[in-house]
Amino acid sequence: MTQILWIGVCIVAVGLLATGLYFHLRRQALGSDPILIGSCYLSGAGLLAGNMVLPLF
Repeated sequence: MTQILWIGVCIVAVGLLATGLYFHLRRQALGSDPILIGSCYLSGAGLLAGNMVLPLF
């Protein structure tokens, strides 16, 4: 069960990073807000980092 949750969190984190990258690359065409892009990167990286660090404790 723990492994399923771990994989799910990784999928969501990679999805957030991919979304941030998509909006970053198409920033001019979409008129993307820099706060949106930064929050996608920060949330995705935070989820990945937390998912890697928490099992160590």
